[in-house]
Amino acid sequence: MRGIVAVGLLLLGIAALVACTSQTPYQRPGTYADPAAYCNAVVTLDKPDKRYTGPAVPDWMARALRKETGAAPDAPLEPFSHAVWRCADGYVMACTVGANIPCDSKGDTSKVPTPAAVAYCDANPNGETVPAVATGHATVYEWRCRGGKAVVVDQVLPLDEQGYPSVFWYKVTPEDGAKG
Repeated sequence: MRGIVAVGLLLLGIAALVACTSQTPYQRPGTYADPAAYCNAVVTLDKPDKRYTGPAVPDWMARALRKETGAAPDAPLEPFSHAVWRCADGYVMACTVGANIPCDSKGDTSKVPTPAAVAYCDANPNGETVPAVATGHATVYEWRCRGGKAVVVDQVLPLDEQGYPSVFWYKVTPEDGAKG
């Protein structure tokens, strides 16, 4: 009987040792080094928090983003490495940072013109398009000047369930970025 108990304790000790050493050296319990596993656990979050301990943009994510945006397979990976990402319904959503792409903010649905848009329309009473520098890059609307007033013409950016402009965000998976 003692031998069985000793063997049982030995196996339990080995199992505990294997469990403790199976984590990567920089990963603490309750943290995630992989965005896919992290998003699967947190489900929906606007940006990674302290529970995510991996690289800002893993190579697989940059490759998947290059593929999802329709860029050439041999396009340089570097621009896609400057992406931002978030979690939506357990999936990784990524956005390539670039000129006039508001990856870091939700869509602005206010129909009240900004002071800069008011000033622009004062100077251009019949301006066909109020520039983004005046409306703000996060606006989801097309703005024009009518009789010196900034007015909304149309909503040009649809929003996803979390309020981000859906045309800039792509669902990415490690499988999408496995090659490249």
